[in-house]
Amino acid sequence: MLIKEDNTTAIHPVVKKLMLVNTIRSIGQGMMVVVLALYLDMIGWSAIRIGTVLAAGGLLGVFLAPLIGMYSDRIGRKPFILLSELLTAACALIGTMTINPILLFIAIAFSGFGKADAGSASPFAPAEQAWLAAYIKPSERGKIYSLNNALSFFGMATGAMLVGTMSVSSGASSYQLAFYVTFALSLVTASIILTTKGEAQVKHRQKPDKKQTNQDTQITKEENTAILKLAGINVLNGIAIGLTGPMMAYWFSVKFGVSSGQIGSTLALTFFATGMTSIFQARISHKYGNVHSIVMVRYIACLLLILMPLLSSYALVSIIYLFRTALNRGSQGAQQALSVSLTRGHRSGFASSINLLSMRLPMSIGPYLAGYLFGLGALALPFYLAAGLQGSFAYFYGRLFRSYDTKMKLNPSSN
Repeated sequence: MLIKEDNTTAIHPVVKKLMLVNTIRSIGQGMMVVVLALYLDMIGWSAIRIGTVLAAGGLLGVFLAPLIGMYSDRIGRKPFILLSELLTAACALIGTMTINPILLFIAIAFSGFGKADAGSASPFAPAEQAWLAAYIKPSERGKIYSLNNALSFFGMATGAMLVGTMSVSSGASSYQLAFYVTFALSLVTASIILTTKGEAQVKHRQKPDKKQTNQDTQITKEENTAILKLAGINVLNGIAIGLTGPMMAYWFSVKFGVSSGQIGSTLALTFFATGMTSIFQARISHKYGNVHSIVMVRYIACLLLILMPLLSSYALVSIIYLFRTALNRGSQGAQQALSVSLTRGHRSGFASSINLLSMRLPMSIGPYLAGYLFGLGALALPFYLAAGLQGSFAYFYGRLFRSYDTKMKLNPSSN
């Protein structure tokens, strides 16, 4: 048993290290969200080509995540997270050395640069989330995962602000500094993972009797049903996120003609506000339940999303974008907590991978659609489509999973 059966709420040392890795990793992610699309545009990539490479990164993660999640249940989480950090370092190194379109395409696709994943180790996120879950009681997961989500956005805010300090010129070399910083940060996170205690996953159990086997089969069926329900409605949310998030820096530049420094400042404030909202989300999810708190903020965020393309002032749109993103993405930690709590502990990697798969597959389609629509001059349509999809997600999420708030409070352990 990895979780102490007492009433303490102290954060386990392993969880602290993983949260530190998440924070450091997020700094590089925040820089890439600001500069990547602008950098590719500067070196001659079209809007649809930029959207395509972001979509390719999402699709690659979709195919790898389920395998990583399931194998991490068998052999442990640590090897996969270490590989994730080293792979990111290698891809960042490519970005510092060449503008060759084929090599850049490969590096961006394998690293997930520019996808605004809030520090996620995608496609290794299922292993990381399951590693965290092993050291956190279910009743505390909403709070701890929300705090971890807050650290992601504080890290991204730091990265976005660093972009502003680096924007001394408009040349490609200025944008490439983000690759250098990301390379260095990835080496730091890899060294932290090396010193972190791994979770022993393989357990030899006595052969169960027939009654235990039937019980286990029934529980597994119930878990699978819950996972499939979540996967179904995640499709709505995934497409919506893909339509807006990854292409926001490009949209700001095209619609308002603002610089990377201005965009970096806007995104930095947005990420910081999202981190603060995630801390608030940690409190309300602990008090009112994960699902109820998520549904409340998602409805408000949908209304704000509709307003964004209607306004002609960059300052006003920035404020709306800040509040909308803070509400919407501040609930990510609570959503992750629910996904890993739908199953018993030894299946949490599988549950997390299906959750990620159902989000990332439709999300990877979004940037391509957004790039295509932007290329046609339809700068508002992606926002309206996203608002409708996320409103539908909030409705079904509340209807299908409200009962799990009670279950997570009553379950004292993860196994």
